[in-house]
Amino acid sequence: MEAPRREPAPEKGPIFIVSPMGTGSTLLRLILDSHRNIGLPHETGFMRVYTAMRFIPFKLSGRAWAHRLGWTDEELDEEARRFFDRIFMRYATQHGKQRWGEKTPQHTWHVGKMARVFPDSVFIGIVRHPGAATASNMRRFGHSVKWGTGHMRRYMKEVARQGALRPDRMVILRYEDLVLQPERVMRELLDWLGEPWDDAVLEHHSIQGQRDHHRIEGLSKADEPIKADRITRWTGEISESDQALIQRRLTRIGEFFGYSFDDPGSLEQLSPTGSLLFGGEEVEERMAKFADLDLMTRGEVPLPERHLHPRRILIIPYPYERPRFIPGLPDVTETPSGPPPGPVKRAVGAAMRRLPEGPRERMLAIARAARGEPEQPGVDATAATPEGE
Repeated sequence: MEAPRREPAPEKGPIFIVSPMGTGSTLLRLILDSHRNIGLPHETGFMRVYTAMRFIPFKLSGRAWAHRLGWTDEELDEEARRFFDRIFMRYATQHGKQRWGEKTPQHTWHVGKMARVFPDSVFIGIVRHPGAATASNMRRFGHSVKWGTGHMRRYMKEVARQGALRPDRMVILRYEDLVLQPERVMRELLDWLGEPWDDAVLEHHSIQGQRDHHRIEGLSKADEPIKADRITRWTGEISESDQALIQRRLTRIGEFFGYSFDDPGSLEQLSPTGSLLFGGEEVEERMAKFADLDLMTRGEVPLPERHLHPRRILIIPYPYERPRFIPGLPDVTETPSGPPPGPVKRAVGAAMRRLPEGPRERMLAIARAARGEPEQPGVDATAATPEGE
């Protein structure tokens, strides 16, 4: 099967998979980990360790601790590179591989740091119909629909932004293309990675099923083959009101990646060459058609991925009597809904919904700040953080 030729990545270093949650990143990890040359272990979140190495959490002078000992940023990065390379290469070597990689969805916010620490690294973004991914997260983890849609919008925007910033070192693929045309997608992807074809990537469930996994992240099953029937199944798994909210909040970013809510099974071709990978100048060119999304402006980084500075983030004991997310129950951190809105509030709400998404989110953030409200979990804001990459 001949795949459209894409210029290979300029480097053959570590392979990092980034994505929103619920988009098939674990499936892609298991497939690549089945290749004879590539080792991708269970997700680790190791970049939080790196952040803590550079900035001691919850210490006022934590940013400069190593500088006071005479270490430069470049020297610290070199030490981090050696440490993490040794950690991950041992896994790869144990399985007879020569190249390592890692997959953690939250690393979407650390791509700039990862590219700096590992200058020969390459990145793969994976996305999925935002309705399907939101429904998956609600079903598996008990996420509320408000949190789930905020997560998807925030992460899908950042995946797009990183794809535009790193045209030579990052490609994006869709979960639907992977499960509908696995051989074609994997031939293109391996060619871009500079790796030979290996039939094992199409038999990942057999290979992974024979290993002694402690657990697989995301409630996935190592021995489960690719199933294409999940593409539109989500439409029958959640209520009509939840579907309406998902559609209202995620239609436009879904359209950027070629998805439709009117026909969830249809996929718009993203690459003019016919490739099932999306990257390079194609990303920036498509952004011009979606200027209202303001995709090159970085959204606010989720709290766990920031430098934990005690003047910005307060650490307190967990105040609730149950886990935040339980399927079928409200998110314990959400404010209870008040009385129905009056005519003025309804009119303002209708006007806000007619605004393009970027300006609308900025106006909402300003309104929340004016009311003295904290950032709502999973909701976008557009102010860049000091640790922006």
